[in-house]
Amino acid sequence: MFEDNDGRTQAGIVIRRNRNTVTVHGDTARQWNVSPQLLRKEKRAGELQGGKLVPFPRKV
Repeated sequence: MFEDNDGRTQAGIVIRRNRNTVTVHGDTARQWNVSPQLLRKEKRAGELQGGKLVPFPRKV
């Protein structure tokens, strides 16, 4: 979840990440490139999607 430029809360699934941006596929079929600092975790993310959460490995 994050807030867009208009202050609306957007929710979606992280589909790609790198050092500077995270790509989020939104609930409205829109794709967002967001700074990782702007993201916050949804309280029941696993329950809402019905899938399993996959942790990203840390690069060393």
